Amino acid sequence: MNGRPSDRIVAIVLNWNGGEDTLTCLQSICAADQTNVQILLADNGSVDGSVERAKKEIPEIEVLTFETNHGYAGGNNRALQHAFGELKADWVCLLNNDVLVGPELFARLAEGVVEAEKSGGVVGAAGPCISYLDERRRVWACGGSIGGGINVTRLRWHERALEKVKDLTQVTDVDYVPGACLLLSRAGWEKTGPLDEDFFCYMEDVDYCLRLRDAGFRVVAVPSARVAHGLSLSTGGGYSAGRKYMTAVNSVHFLRKHGTPFGWFAFLFFDLLLWPLAFLQALFTGRVRGALAKLRGAFAGLLGVRVDASVAARFARRTE
Repeated sequence: MNGRPSDRIVAIVLNWNGGEDTLTCLQSICAADQTNVQILLADNGSVDGSVERAKKEIPEIEVLTFETNHGYAGGNNRALQHAFGELKADWVCLLNNDVLVGPELFARLAEGVVEAEKSGGVVGAAGPCISYLDERRRVWACGGSIGGGINVTRLRWHERALEKVKDLTQVTDVDYVPGACLLLSRAGWEKTGPLDEDFFCYMEDVDYCLRLRDAGFRVVAVPSARVAHGLSLSTGGGYSAGRKYMTAVNSVHFLRKHGTPFGWFAFLFFDLLLWPLAFLQALFTGRVRGALAKLRGAFAGLLGVRVDASVAARFARRTE
């Protein structure tokens, strides 16, 4: 039997030299309706003083520190083990340090899980409607899908104005929930195991949700729950070279692990053969570096290159 998300939630914020963004994220969680929510800051070897500042300004949070950068997957795995183990959480909410949570985030997610399970099946993961941090009425994602197209994955409602979304109260099954805000159940974690650390960062959320669904759990989007997302600030933003390169590398890794013949065909056709068209579009939108990085990442992935701490650090330095 799945525990209700209102029973015992640990909110994990993963930090890597997050500076002011991490502190602002933690403060937004503290300001939210968070009955039965414990905040855990997990730090991936930061050297910018962000952990010390968080401890000083928000002394009630618990802090886990790691000596090196284990990436999104590795850092969160260590925090998940602590949350489900020592802290005995029923649910854990993974949060990027560049998000601001809505005042009713946890209550809305809990209500969404209960509503979903009334129609049958056990929910293993749930996520909110995520807007842009600098444009709160524009949707970045409300869940996502896996399938053939210009990318291996597609964000649901991407770039839509909230005013034009008709089903903002409808809890819906989705292929995956973006890791920027990902509520996970103890039952799902115990059956599915940890995040795949071979991804390091990017696409591990898609892989994990697919594994949950293969294990018989539901993955749902709860549009009434809201967060605002700064979009990969640690690697330069939503269409940064770092994000595009690492996502492309890991998209190939994802296809090697889960890909179908049609999935491979779609990737080769849309992401490689039609790349010149995407590059022409990038010329007019100021996204040339991102387009070039995506192509380099696709070929690097095909050659067996993997994302690791050194790759993440290289792109992070370019944003300083």
